[in-house]
Amino acid sequence: MPAPVSVLPEIVRITFRQLLGRRRTLLLLLLAALPVLLAVIFRLAGQVDVKEYSTGVFDTVSLTIVLPLTAVLFGTGAFGAENDEGTILYLLAKPIPRWIIVASKALAAVLLAVSLTVASVVLGGLVELFPAGPDGVAATEAQVVAMVVGSICYVALFVPLSLFTRRALVIGIGYMLVWEGALSFMLPGIANLSIRQYAIGASTAIYRLPLEETRLPADTAFVLSAILVVVAMAIATWRLRRFELSGGSD
Repeated sequence: MPAPVSVLPEIVRITFRQLLGRRRTLLLLLLAALPVLLAVIFRLAGQVDVKEYSTGVFDTVSLTIVLPLTAVLFGTGAFGAENDEGTILYLLAKPIPRWIIVASKALAAVLLAVSLTVASVVLGGLVELFPAGPDGVAATEAQVVAMVVGSICYVALFVPLSLFTRRALVIGIGYMLVWEGALSFMLPGIANLSIRQYAIGASTAIYRLPLEETRLPADTAFVLSAILVVVAMAIATWRLRRFELSGGSD
């Protein structure tokens, strides 16, 4: 038998194929193109302003819409297709440690989410922020950090959710709109429980973006992000072991 870790690339490859459905990919590409289009509009209007772009495009569109929606689609889809088609039972029948399966699925979802969201902010930054000089370059780098940390955390949260319910996508979108969208603005005290705040806080390690809602320092954001990922992966592994015994999902 091959070493357990040696099957990780193969599971990642299969998950890529499952997640990159034609409609899903087209939708996410159009979504990721929106910040770039807005950056072009800003540039054509002659506006080269780090603050205006950060609040008007990055915060409102990239961080609030593109990042969580991309992550929820990839995160819930990592096991969603296996659940819907019943092929997860064939995967569980293989002598593969459950943590390897969870890690592989999560890794595939994270790589896709990071690739799409980072490409979106980098292209937008090249168009609008780089002409602003060193501050624009630093702001773009900070946005990249925010996208990476946010993608990892959102995916880590949504992967185990898809093992508990077939309505993970609906619940994930509800979480995105209610908790991260509305409550995180109205209740500053929940910053320690907000992935949005983790992403913004982590970005301050590079550059403090001109966002009024920045509430966590970088070190706290990284620590809380790591705790979230570890706990979420542990829950997903535990659930997958139970899934094998019950032969189904709730």
